[in-house]
Amino acid sequence: MFFDAAKQVNATAQANATAQTNATAQTNATTDFGALQGLRDSQVGAHVKGWHDSLESLIRYSGWNESVVEWTAWAVFVVAVLLVCVIANWFARFLIHALGDRALVKTGTVWGKQFVENKVLTRLSHMIPIVILATALPLILSDDINRWLFPLLDIYAIWIFLVVGYALVEVGGRLYTSREHTQDTAIEGILQATKLVLTMVAILLVLSVIFAKSPLWFLSGLGAFMAIVLLIFRDSLLGLVAGLQLAANDMVRVGDWIEIPGTRVDGDVIEVSLTTVRVQNWDRTIAMVPAYDLFQKSFINWRGMADSGGRRIKRSINIDVSTITFATVEMLETFKTFTILEPYLEEKIQELAKWNRENDVNDETEVNGRRQTNIGIFRAYVKAYLRAHPKIHTEGFTFLVRQLEPTAEGLPIEIYVFTNDNNWVPYEEIQADIFDHLLAAVPRFGLEVHQSPSGQDVREAGAAVAAAKAGS
Repeated sequence: MFFDAAKQVNATAQANATAQTNATAQTNATTDFGALQGLRDSQVGAHVKGWHDSLESLIRYSGWNESVVEWTAWAVFVVAVLLVCVIANWFARFLIHALGDRALVKTGTVWGKQFVENKVLTRLSHMIPIVILATALPLILSDDINRWLFPLLDIYAIWIFLVVGYALVEVGGRLYTSREHTQDTAIEGILQATKLVLTMVAILLVLSVIFAKSPLWFLSGLGAFMAIVLLIFRDSLLGLVAGLQLAANDMVRVGDWIEIPGTRVDGDVIEVSLTTVRVQNWDRTIAMVPAYDLFQKSFINWRGMADSGGRRIKRSINIDVSTITFATVEMLETFKTFTILEPYLEEKIQELAKWNRENDVNDETEVNGRRQTNIGIFRAYVKAYLRAHPKIHTEGFTFLVRQLEPTAEGLPIEIYVFTNDNNWVPYEEIQADIFDHLLAAVPRFGLEVHQSPSGQDVREAGAAVAAAKAGS
């Protein structure tokens, strides 16, 4: 019984303490209209109250009725406060432009220039009217009205700090991209993510002001809220995460040439945002690619080619197999007149003659021993021509001229080299000039390029057959 009574006394005391605490908190929430109301009790507030009382005393000398004096003093004070707010804001901005911005520009630093361009100080100057209103409102309006107005001032102050935060984020981004080798970094997505975090903090503070609750109170229910957000904004959040991954892993930069197989996306990246990547295709159209697609699907980034300083040529010339033959003495004498082939032929002729002597090869039959062919000499000519070309990399890049497997279209001679100019138009010009020359040189080696019969070829063959039959 004794312990039961003690427990009951303790429970009653605890309940009373809790009730007293809640009442105290409710009283504080009722009397404190906002974070800015403390200015009323400051030294500045005392001076403003003194000006208000002096104005009211001055109007009383007119001999008007007391109620008329009070309303007149109230109206004059309201107009004066509004005028002071406007003039103070204008004067602050004037001083910022005349002194602050000029001083920042004269520093010659990037951050000073960016502070001016993003109007950091100008945006912060809007706090001055808020301070004036927070000081004067308790002298003008009743506590019931102030209870509604002061939270609005708090919200406006939060908004000002939010836009100042946005400006500072932009300054940080421009400072980063002003450094060497960072101009093409996908920093835009990170900046947008930072702004998003600032916005969420600002929303949390606004809710705290509206409902007169601590921000921690809202955070306690964040789990259920985030579950709803994930369900509703699933695609947007996936794009957000993918955009951060693209930026963090440096997968795409502004200026990169990307290509997405199976789509019409093929061009230069002109913007990388938090959720989308803008690509300007070669036909000058603009494609908006979700960041999630780039993160989930495969795509080709040609940045490595651009950074290497070389661009690949991979193209074949199909030789008619029926024109391939051993090189005769007359053919070799003709080939020796080709300047770039002369060193190769002299060395090769001596090498083969020595090998054939050492192996006692019978020269009367061509298939005996080792002999040169017109197709082999043509390959050697292609190599020598490309090595002498000023626009082809001969060191540090793959340099290859090879035969591929014969097909119904002939014997492919593939050229696999890299140009030293990777810009599109010059690259195409270099490639076209090389194959113009090689295609014209093929007949000089007793070879022919394979080509499927055209309609004209068929007609000419039919006419020849008809003429042969008529002659017989």
